[in-house]
Amino acid sequence: MIDLKKNFLIYGYGISGKSISKYLKNKNSNYQIYDDNIISSKSPKVINKNLVIKNIKKFDYFIVSPSIKIDKNHFLFPYKNKIIIDLDFLSLELKQQIIIGITGTEGKSTTCQYLSQALSRKYKNIIIGNFGNTILDKIDINKYINTLDILIIELSSYQLDKIKFLKLDHALITNIYCDHIDYHKNFNNYVKTKFKIQSILKNKGSFHINQKELLSYKNLINFNKFKICKFKNEITSNESLDNQIMLLNQPAVNSVIKMIDNSLKLNGVLFKNLPFRNQLVKNNNNLKIYNDSKCTNIENAIMKNNLFLTNKKILILGGKPKIFHKKFIIEKTLILLFGGYAYQISKNLVYKNSNAFIFNNLFDLLSFTKIITQKFDYDTILFSPGGESFDQFKNFNERGTYFNSLIKKLKF
Repeated sequence: MIDLKKNFLIYGYGISGKSISKYLKNKNSNYQIYDDNIISSKSPKVINKNLVIKNIKKFDYFIVSPSIKIDKNHFLFPYKNKIIIDLDFLSLELKQQIIIGITGTEGKSTTCQYLSQALSRKYKNIIIGNFGNTILDKIDINKYINTLDILIIELSSYQLDKIKFLKLDHALITNIYCDHIDYHKNFNNYVKTKFKIQSILKNKGSFHINQKELLSYKNLINFNKFKICKFKNEITSNESLDNQIMLLNQPAVNSVIKMIDNSLKLNGVLFKNLPFRNQLVKNNNNLKIYNDSKCTNIENAIMKNNLFLTNKKILILGGKPKIFHKKFIIEKTLILLFGGYAYQISKNLVYKNSNAFIFNNLFDLLSFTKIITQKFDYDTILFSPGGESFDQFKNFNERGTYFNSLIKKLKF
């Protein structure tokens, strides 16, 4: 258990770092702050790297922002056993609440969203973690938590790599694609980190996994310690993309709900998608345009593209791609790529009855798209970039907003 009377160093002063500083301040704990990007500060809490190294043995815990990689060359590597993350402090606050942890390469946020909407008919719940929400900065966190029945926690591989004290009642892996290889070095390490969610699952807790991953990674599943609940993702057709994705995610949601309250049924639940996740932004008799700006994984983008049975479809890719060690086949699709990484993305694709064009930016790409959709009767456009937005945008929300504005401006 974390001892709040000890000394803490907050390493990384982003969203999680700021929330944990408020938490420790409210608890009257001793802490200091270090961030690689803070050169100087008037706050006595903020110290430089030299002072961190000089006083490093005085710290009992290092609260590290999840995305910071602590490898053998990092000055904190000898103290890895003292590294924790903000979510670990929930172990001090939780009492009777049901805790659900959700991880996976794609679909984590959507599954959290659907699960929350389904449970909210009977239980007060909140989504925290990688989803973007935090509760640690509440002035009276104990009072707030007592109002909750269920906490749903979206967990990234970065968080699972460091977390130590938080315990889950139910854990779920949505799917596993190749991702974050720059952090984990190889795909095997990435997969093992995802399955570390079992290390924070309570004895006799339930572990939910789709049938495909269960068959692929049987050797990583602890069948004796947990109740293993498998579900099957059904690929549908003759539905809009948002409806297909909803139906694709429902088995996972239903699997968890059955363990919590079998009286709750999904019938009649009107699921709402997250912003820029399979958003239908144009729909008439001749053309449908989808904004899936949140997609940062090429494999996931291609999976969604394959859900469309039409041969008159356009897939728009761009952004900073993840590191991949295989090529992806695209069939019967016009591929339009934009940005400085477009050629690099193109090299990871194998075209079968498909063509590709590269553009510097989205405006030029969509100007071209408008012309060819009118001339060649394309009926489906999927903006699912498959790369991180940071090459040209602040985040995927800004990228998604810009895409929608161009669709309106160019009068598709």
